[in-house]
Amino acid sequence: MIRSPRINLQQLRALLAVHDEGGFRRAAERLNTSQSAISRTIQTLEAELGVPVFERSVRGVKPSSVGNNLLRYARTIVDGLDEISIKALSAIRGEVGQLKIGYNEISIRTFLPKVLAKFHRQYPNVDLRLISQGTSEMIPENTAGTISRGEVDIGFVVGPVIDDELDAIHLFEDHIALVVAKTHRLAQRESISASELKSEHILLWSTEPWQIYTRRVNNICRQAGFLPRPSIVMQDNESAFALVEENIGVVLIARTVAATYADRVAIVPLEGNPEPLPIFAAWRKDNTAPVLRNLIELVAGTDPRS
Repeated sequence: MIRSPRINLQQLRALLAVHDEGGFRRAAERLNTSQSAISRTIQTLEAELGVPVFERSVRGVKPSSVGNNLLRYARTIVDGLDEISIKALSAIRGEVGQLKIGYNEISIRTFLPKVLAKFHRQYPNVDLRLISQGTSEMIPENTAGTISRGEVDIGFVVGPVIDDELDAIHLFEDHIALVVAKTHRLAQRESISASELKSEHILLWSTEPWQIYTRRVNNICRQAGFLPRPSIVMQDNESAFALVEENIGVVLIARTVAATYADRVAIVPLEGNPEPLPIFAAWRKDNTAPVLRNLIELVAGTDPRS
C-alpha cells in the first residue's frame, strides 16, 4: 500500500510564503522565523512528497510542476482556515450572532432605543430581533415565560424578578401617574391622592400582557378604599389615551409612558408615589452567549435616566 503524505499547515504556509515572496529569506521575514527554519520545513515537505516542490537556481526559486499543483490547494486551505479563524474569533468576542430582545412599553419609550443604537454601532454584524411583550408574558407567575423558555434572550420587564433560572439587573423605578383630559377638572392639579379618584371612571386594560398594570391600579384603588368599575376596558395604550382625550375616563399608567402623550393629555402625579414600577433587564443564567454578554455589559453601564 502507498502511504499518503502527511502535510501540515506549517508546511503549507511556508510553501505559500516562499512562492509569494520569491525566496527563502523574505519568506522567513514574513513568517517571523529564520531562513534555515523555512528551508528545513520545505525540505521536510519535499521528503514527505518524495519530489521537489521548488526548483532552485542561482536566479532564485520557482515552483515545480508538483509545487504548482500543491500551491493551488494550499492557498484554498490556508485562506479557508484563516476565514474560519476570523469568524470563530468574532463569535467568541460576540461580534456576530443574533439577539432576541423582549421589551415592554416603558423600556422602549425611555432608555432602550439609545442602548440599542450604541450596541448596533459597536456590533453592526449582530442581528437584533425586537419583540414587544408584556412582563406577564416574559416572566409570568408560577410558570415559565418567554425568557425561561429561551424564546427571548433578554427581556426588559417590570419587577420584581423572582425566578431561580434568571439573572437580572435593576435599572430604575417608574411611577404610576394619573392621566386626564386637558379639560378635566383635575388637569391643573400639581398632585392628587388616590382617594380623590373614587368618583372617576378609571379605564382598565383587558388583555393578558397588561395584567401587571391592572393589578397595580387595583392595589392603589383598594388602598384608597375603593375598586375601579371596569365598564370600559381596552387592549392598547392608543385606545386608552384617545378615550381620555375625549374625557370619557381617566387612566392610571406609568409616568414615562404618559409623558409621550403630554401634548394631548394632562399628567398629574400621585401623592406618595404608590406602587412603584421597578424596571429590570432579565436573562437566563445559563445563557452565556458572548453577544448577550456584550449587551448586558452595555446595559449595566448605562444610566437609564439620561
